[in-house]
Amino acid sequence: MKWTKISVEIPNDFDEEIISDVLMKVGATGTEIIDNDDSSEHLQGKYGEIYDPRPQLPFVTVNAYFEKNKFEQKIIDDLTEEINNLTNFGFDVTDVAVKQSEMDDADWENNWKQYYHPIHISRYLTVVPQWVKYQPQPNETIITMDPGKSFGTGTHPTTFTCMQALELILGDARSMYDVGTGSGILSIQARKLGVKDITAFDLDPEAVDAAKMNLKLNDDCQDIEVYENSLLDGVTGKVDVIVANILADIVLKFVPDIESHLNSNGFVILSGIINEKEQQITDAMVQEGFEVIEVFHLKGWSTLICKRKSDIEAQNGAILR
Repeated sequence: MKWTKISVEIPNDFDEEIISDVLMKVGATGTEIIDNDDSSEHLQGKYGEIYDPRPQLPFVTVNAYFEKNKFEQKIIDDLTEEINNLTNFGFDVTDVAVKQSEMDDADWENNWKQYYHPIHISRYLTVVPQWVKYQPQPNETIITMDPGKSFGTGTHPTTFTCMQALELILGDARSMYDVGTGSGILSIQARKLGVKDITAFDLDPEAVDAAKMNLKLNDDCQDIEVYENSLLDGVTGKVDVIVANILADIVLKFVPDIESHLNSNGFVILSGIINEKEQQITDAMVQEGFEVIEVFHLKGWSTLICKRKSDIEAQNGAILR
């Protein structure tokens, strides 16, 4: 089969999820986000700078594929119009470029794999595509993923900083809810770092399927349960850690449910939050009796580590595990 490939090139500080949404709006059934450089940057935390081994990218490309025999010029016209309309919402689209090319099935399968390489989340944690032969270093933990069928594999700033945050706070945590699990990568990480009781949720049935598949790729994670569910609706248990990598507007709906699902001295990690909405989320958490004890900023996104104010006071400042 022949395919028409539409590529939208954007600056590295532009929200690629917005472009993905626009491509879906004009008829794409899925998108891929491609990094385009190989330099490095640093992750800025509230209490200091943390090295980020991933690329610092001058631009990012968001691709979508359409069957050639069904492709029409109207798709390009509608896409261009939708991108230009983003200026009405405060987005600068000056450096956004749309490109078109063609490829067949073999080119598609071979080309997308070349963009995925092992991702070093930290000195002791690496995400490896399932087809890559990788020799781990002593004490290095490996997460095996299929990026072709995943919703978050460590490359996006929100996934990366969530993984950094989890490594920081898990400690002796025994249980976790992974809300909006996507690829299941955060559940896999938590299990490999010692969390025994993990339940994952996602509203998207395709994400649930992707998560289940990735769990099967990791021998010690196959008993983690994944459910199609909206946030924590209908869930009655409590856990030591709640992590939610979802968009800020959804986080706001979710915040009131956190208190009743979190054990004493538990932690909450919230991500998918653009920097401009960080204070809004922080204020909402404060209203529910929580404090933000650490913030990671990366490429316009914020990831918050939160804890109950009463737990912080009871621990006399010893707030991290």
